Amino acid sequence: MVLCPAAAGARSGDKPVSGDERTDVDLLTEVARGVIELISVDRSSTFRLPYPSSLQLALDRVVLLGLMHGQPVPVGVPELLLWCRERGPSGWPLALPSGFLTDDARLIDPAAGEPTRTCAELASLGPRGALEQEAETRLAELADACGTVERFALCRDFLIRRPIILRFDPMEMLQPTVAQTWKLVKDLYAPVPDRFTVDGLVHRCKSCLLLAKPVTTAGPWCEGGCLPGDREFESSHQLGHALALPFGLRLFLALPGRTEYTVRSRLTSQAQLLPLGLGVHRVVGHDGTLHTFQVHNREQPVPAALRAADVAARLGGPLDVVVPDELVAYAGYRQDFDRALPAGARVRLLSASEFTTPEPTVRARRNHA
Repeated sequence: MVLCPAAAGARSGDKPVSGDERTDVDLLTEVARGVIELISVDRSSTFRLPYPSSLQLALDRVVLLGLMHGQPVPVGVPELLLWCRERGPSGWPLALPSGFLTDDARLIDPAAGEPTRTCAELASLGPRGALEQEAETRLAELADACGTVERFALCRDFLIRRPIILRFDPMEMLQPTVAQTWKLVKDLYAPVPDRFTVDGLVHRCKSCLLLAKPVTTAGPWCEGGCLPGDREFESSHQLGHALALPFGLRLFLALPGRTEYTVRSRLTSQAQLLPLGLGVHRVVGHDGTLHTFQVHNREQPVPAALRAADVAARLGGPLDVVVPDELVAYAGYRQDFDRALPAGARVRLLSASEFTTPEPTVRARRNHA
């Protein structure tokens, strides 16, 4: 398998990415997809095959590569999963491009035992990307079922506001204004996986609205990676009644959806939803020109840039990628994002405040490539 051309393309003047680096990035994305597939497997149906074949194949490739270079290798899938918990990018026998991942990146959260956002972002990278693409497919099917962009926008907002339903409230869901939306989206929800239950109850973070574990070896944890001071949990009231969207929709639609709501509320004109992928909006900006934007909330700037370039290519025009203010405040995030964009990609990264600030000097300081 070959990594998508975008992953090989950096801006002119950057150090070229070697063939070995592209192959090793491709291998790490295979490991990430294997981890994601592992958590989605119904263990009761896998008696004869304890681990997905994709994870076993990824293990075989990691072992072969390590043996070829005389480096330590994991002995079996359990040890490979331990590597995913404990090892950062430099701990793998892989020649990854410089800065491809942050130094503290892990594929499995060491305390919670859950796939990280980094894992999900890697699993979505390249022509065999799975998780984000599955979310896009589900949204495309929903858009077709809705029939109109307006109805789809209502359904999409419903999903953003309710990635986890702790208690099904018939009085709410059967209201005329909600009933039609619920009828269209209800098949996207499924019971919450058993590994998230504590004494039969499910917990949700009030900040990111995603699944949470109130107790881990490192303290409370939530899927959105909220700061400890921002974590406040609420739990379901009945055993086994909580519902959740698929993992991809939780991370790639609902998580950035909070920032998207903030951005849309600050705009002086109505944003038009384009039912493309996870959702793209067009709006007339403060400068009177039409801007196309998509809101992201992703841990890794390099994979984020490569996915953004894919969206811009599908649009056939420029794209503003809008992220939470705190994300661009991280050291190097903007620089790493910009460096990873393929030559000619018409993408720029803006914080939510930058995108919604009317001062031309703020908006004009970053130009499309």
